[in-house]
Amino acid sequence: MIAQLEIRKSTLAFALTASTLLGFAAVTHAADRVTVVGAGPGAGAFQMAGAMAEGVNRSKLDVTMTNRASPGFVANTRMVETGSSEFALTNGIFVFDAQHGNAPFKEMKAKNIRGVGPVSTSWFQMAVTQASGIKTYMDLKGKRVSYGPKGSNTEFMTRTIMEQLGIHDSIKKEYMGWDKAATAMTDGTIDAFGIPNPVPSPSILQASASAPLRILALPPSVVDMFVKSNPGYYKATIKPGSYKGMEKESFDTVAYTIFVTVNAKVSNDVVYKVTKATYGPANREFIVNAFKAWRVGFEAIKDKGFLDQMKAFGMALHPGAAKYWGEAGLTN
Repeated sequence: MIAQLEIRKSTLAFALTASTLLGFAAVTHAADRVTVVGAGPGAGAFQMAGAMAEGVNRSKLDVTMTNRASPGFVANTRMVETGSSEFALTNGIFVFDAQHGNAPFKEMKAKNIRGVGPVSTSWFQMAVTQASGIKTYMDLKGKRVSYGPKGSNTEFMTRTIMEQLGIHDSIKKEYMGWDKAATAMTDGTIDAFGIPNPVPSPSILQASASAPLRILALPPSVVDMFVKSNPGYYKATIKPGSYKGMEKESFDTVAYTIFVTVNAKVSNDVVYKVTKATYGPANREFIVNAFKAWRVGFEAIKDKGFLDQMKAFGMALHPGAAKYWGEAGLTN
């Protein structure tokens, strides 16, 4: 009887030890599986996030990253704050606004968003076909315009622009994904669609394959409004030749820097590995070949200016990222 009891105790102890080890392994494995959000198909941020995820996965640093489609940067900022995505592409403007409860984040005072590193620059672009005869934003009055998916930075910026110009209420609004909007515009279902994106934007390139395009110049008063609202915005002029139909035309617009951000609760080890896999020299060529706009981010890390930018937004650097940038000689 005693022998049987001892056997049962040993069996139970083994089972508990095995389940504990398996449980620990499961937790560790889960902690090493992370997601990143950029935007939806047809947006540059979706491809940028995909390039980052592939760079992390090919590094074999025991971290697996999945690129999930999202509505865009407004949603991304909320997702990284709540931890529904560990990593997110967004901009310092939205991090600042989320931390202070400014529109479009009046419902929150973010405390969990941390910085990792720079990605690229986005320029706001409103595309129309040359055949439409639309030459200015004011010509969009009464037209059918895609504001982008609800919850996206496209929707936020497009609505802000149209309200500033006093034509928002007159516009027939659609809320399409960017690739769908590109097809709809060339099919004549809508007249225009906007997107803040690197140049060239994948969705606008898609549209330009079917018809010559025009990118509308943003009026100076609207550019000034953005710049005064937040130091993260700045005026930019895009040189001719960006798209088919724009071979001899430049356009003025507003721009901002895109950053990789992470939830504060993600472990230092995981964030360090992701930062190293993304920004280390081993993967740079691969990531740039996957999406060329990453070249801007890799140029930016040659000095600590991007860290000063983060600090100006109140975007604290995650300790795991700080470790990598310290090894790179950019932090103390």
